[in-house]
Amino acid sequence: MLKLRLLLILIIFVFTSLNGQNYVQLEDDVDCGVTNRLSIYATPDDVILIEQYLKKCDDLEYIRIKGFKPGPHWDRLFSILQNHKRLKGIELFYNDGLTKVPTDIKKNPNLRVVSIIGNKQLNYDDLFKKLSGLDSLQKISLIDNKLKNVPNSFKKLKKLKQLHVSGNENLDYQQLVESLKESELEELSIPLNSLSDIPENIKDLKKLKVLDIRKNYISELPENISELDSLQEFKSEENIFLDINDELAKLKGLNIKYLSFDPVQEEELGEIKSIFPNATIEKKEGENLTGINLSEDENGSSGDDFETTKLKLHSSNCFEAIKQYNSLFHRKNNYLNYDSLGFFERLSDVDYCYNEKVLADGRFEGVELMSHNKFRWKKNVNFPKYKTKKGEIAFSICPEGNLYPEINAFTGMLWVYVGDKSKRDFIKTYVKSKKWKDVFIEFDESNETFFIVLKGDYLEKIPAYPRYVNPQSSLKHAKLHYEKKFQMYERRLELRAQRFNQEVDRVKQKSHLRKRKIENQNWSRLKTYMCPYEKGLNRNGWLAYRDYCIKEIHKPLDTVKLGVETIKLSAEKRYVDFQVLSPSNGKNIINNVVAKFSLSLRQRSGEQLKNQLLIFYPSSQQIVQFNGEVGSAIELKPNLDFIVIVIKDDSYACFYTKEEFMKEVRGVFSENGAIDFIVTKVFKDYNLNDFWKVVEQLSK
Repeated sequence: MLKLRLLLILIIFVFTSLNGQNYVQLEDDVDCGVTNRLSIYATPDDVILIEQYLKKCDDLEYIRIKGFKPGPHWDRLFSILQNHKRLKGIELFYNDGLTKVPTDIKKNPNLRVVSIIGNKQLNYDDLFKKLSGLDSLQKISLIDNKLKNVPNSFKKLKKLKQLHVSGNENLDYQQLVESLKESELEELSIPLNSLSDIPENIKDLKKLKVLDIRKNYISELPENISELDSLQEFKSEENIFLDINDELAKLKGLNIKYLSFDPVQEEELGEIKSIFPNATIEKKEGENLTGINLSEDENGSSGDDFETTKLKLHSSNCFEAIKQYNSLFHRKNNYLNYDSLGFFERLSDVDYCYNEKVLADGRFEGVELMSHNKFRWKKNVNFPKYKTKKGEIAFSICPEGNLYPEINAFTGMLWVYVGDKSKRDFIKTYVKSKKWKDVFIEFDESNETFFIVLKGDYLEKIPAYPRYVNPQSSLKHAKLHYEKKFQMYERRLELRAQRFNQEVDRVKQKSHLRKRKIENQNWSRLKTYMCPYEKGLNRNGWLAYRDYCIKEIHKPLDTVKLGVETIKLSAEKRYVDFQVLSPSNGKNIINNVVAKFSLSLRQRSGEQLKNQLLIFYPSSQQIVQFNGEVGSAIELKPNLDFIVIVIKDDSYACFYTKEEFMKEVRGVFSENGAIDFIVTKVFKDYNLNDFWKVVEQLSK
């Protein structure tokens, strides 16, 4: 789903606000003394720029490197930086394709801070080997790198004082703590990692002074957290502690100087203060997303409405603003292209998972089921090997990492299937070589039956009941145990939904504010092209005037038959940008930004059609024409709304909405070869007026 990576915005916001990092982009005109923090692109031109800057200025202390481009300039950059003795921090910011950092990074004698943000292909084992020789290095930040394993070389960072890790939900945090126990680590910050538990071995970090676990899904602290003798600060807000007082009481006896947690009742706060009388205590209130004024600009409603009876009073040459309108309001500013689906909408929609949008070729981070009826056990999964009764079909849910923190409420649980499939069919349908987009759990109280809901091409509901870990327990005790687990599951799921929807709202509000700001600027620019009559209209009046003028200009073409050439001529009259594209063939891909594939069009009858298609993008007022043979390539933008017009014999057409077209393509998608698309709609003969009426209707 949206890898609309909405959580990423929050991660970067939290990180930058905590570190106060405001980088200035390096340009030719940046003078010495303006800032000690510069941002550059990893291109040959910017490497030359930074080299020239450092020859005349000695104030650079922190540098952000982004937009990696391979080449000899990359090694040259780090060779230049190693000679700049004042450099304290290096940040690698979303460098796609970057795998290794030059050896010269370890030659910066005063380097104290290294931040790695969104570098998913980087060889981290190699990086930490190079950093391990830096005695000056005190802090490492790892943000949104989708790390799955802790590199072995991480153990060599024995001088490290501070570690910040967020947006790495798949990482094994127990292994991370294990690799740090011989270090001098004083601050561990692990917010926004979807953690449901703090690793038990946290007690081994004997020098730890600051522990930050904010914005996770933790419900209780390990008992041995009281062994962190040096702990002074503990930040815990936005988790789901069932009893915050009981949990914080586990820190009793430690020299706590600062505590932060979610709002509590006054009596609870009083008890916490009695346990930690010398601590600064902050009970954090939830973020208020209301109060942003999205009202229309005052100038937007001033002026007259459009009336055709007053048209005689103005010159007939007022068309310059109409010509400029699309370039100002459509071509450059697609600023509302975000995915606004809420959490539970994604949960119930098979085209989405709530971690990341599912791609058409099936690439996603999903979950597996593990059968307990086989002797071959899934490697590297810490699940007990239950004994099953004869005839039972038993399984476990295996979410990878912390991507599904709510499911971790059921960690180690054995589920017994109570449906009508045989063992062979169950394993073939749900287990063998299967990875599901999403999994969630429902409970039918009337029948006391759980349903494991798997999401693939459609929702699969597996009826099952849990087997209690201790088979000697009473049924009543087992029910109480699982009722508590299910309540924990629901609370984590609701918390996750709340956070996700807050991000959707935040992005939506920011987008609307940006839209208003840009619209107001563009209306001011548009007025410079208006004649006196147009300037006297309000915004809605001017738009009505524009529509009227375009329809008047287009009237001579209204009854002309549809065809690619006539649509092109019509587009000129309507000021719609008409482009002809012929992308090269290659591997078929579909993601949330680009879709490119070879397409084989044919009708139900089997008749094959040429790839004579038009793609209309309402938001940018563009038509893209593809005119090729069977199996030729087309390219489109799934992050925008669009309409597909299939042309037959240059006079007949049928229309597909984005949803209809992408559903058909996804249903038969393959990476190689032409995708067989069966046109099931009826071709009709349109004139240009009717053609635009259909386009307008589908664009709403």
